[in-house]
Amino acid sequence: MILNSIKNYLDFNVVNSSVKYLSLVAFFTGIILSYFYTVLVIIQKYSGYSEFTIGVVASFGPLGLIFSGFFTTKLLKKFGFYKIIFIATSIQGFCIAIMLEFLNPINLAFWFFILGMMGGLTWMTMDTWVNVVSNNSNRGKSIGIYNSSVTTGLAMGPLIVGLFGISDRGPLIICLLLIFLKIGVLISIKKYVNQVSIPDQSTKMKFSIIFISPFIFLAIFFAGIEDSAFLSLFPAFMINDFFSEKQIGIYIFVGGIFGVLCQPFVGALSDHFNKRLLVFALLLAHVSWLILLKFSNSNEILIVIALMISGFASTSLYTVTLAYLGERINVSDIAFATSLFIIIYEIGEYIGPIIVGFNMNFFGNAGFTNTLLIFAFFIIIFGIFRSLFHKK
Repeated sequence: MILNSIKNYLDFNVVNSSVKYLSLVAFFTGIILSYFYTVLVIIQKYSGYSEFTIGVVASFGPLGLIFSGFFTTKLLKKFGFYKIIFIATSIQGFCIAIMLEFLNPINLAFWFFILGMMGGLTWMTMDTWVNVVSNNSNRGKSIGIYNSSVTTGLAMGPLIVGLFGISDRGPLIICLLLIFLKIGVLISIKKYVNQVSIPDQSTKMKFSIIFISPFIFLAIFFAGIEDSAFLSLFPAFMINDFFSEKQIGIYIFVGGIFGVLCQPFVGALSDHFNKRLLVFALLLAHVSWLILLKFSNSNEILIVIALMISGFASTSLYTVTLAYLGERINVSDIAFATSLFIIIYEIGEYIGPIIVGFNMNFFGNAGFTNTLLIFAFFIIIFGIFRSLFHKK
């Protein structure tokens, strides 16, 4: 019986075939962003920027992404999946080149905003795609496969840093090469992308969707805070503890790839298990990795274990909450609900680097772990009260 259950979990034939094309796009999206962000944080740190400055600069990316959330649904209806992703990718390549060539806070902040807008269009388009082609019986598996591809890319970016470092013009060449590869993939799968039709979507901005399950939105809000603080400031955290950029890249890769390996199983599990309880479990996993990191005292083994838990918890929290949202709303509201989901996530991403960076300036590395722990405990307490007192 156990073997049959495992076999059912691993049966991915029920997933829409277009998800594999989405996964290719998602992979290159993840690798481009993670490589660029890791490189840029290290360059800024070596240039003498404070953690607060790095955090403020990085926060303009989520700000642009939040802005894009208010018109993604209309653009999807007008242009479709392919054109949006193609145009956004091309503009992102231009932004990255400008940012690496002209390193000053004002320039970085401006182009981070544009980069964020284009990233938002791509992200919301892909998340809408995976929800559109899924149903309540396979949504978890579909999102798990898609999210695995994103996370594989996110893990590979730091690995490239770990292998090649950041010397000379290497980062610019590698970023542009990755952009061209993604565009090439898009062109090669164009006909498959255009076969995915978008159901008629409501044009109303139904912000009341938040109240269907506020715990979902608070959980993803925390995920945004933690993910952006990690991406923007964890390399600085490691540099403060005298780790090299190559060590940083390899450690982040190990944690990220562990999260990748877990995603298909987490997605399949979420199709058969109470998603609310899974969200609680994943929030507790966040608490666990932060406490372990806090008391690691630069011990490499403890840091790697903490990062593996982080990779699992962070990626899985996004998978489960998005699947949970998808089963709670009408298909006509998927595009806006997905955009709203990401807007809330990005509000967390916007304030995360600012608050954590500010606290790191005053409290050092303890400001990183303590700030994220406070947010995690708050969301868990809210979820408990919501579960106990909410009338179904």
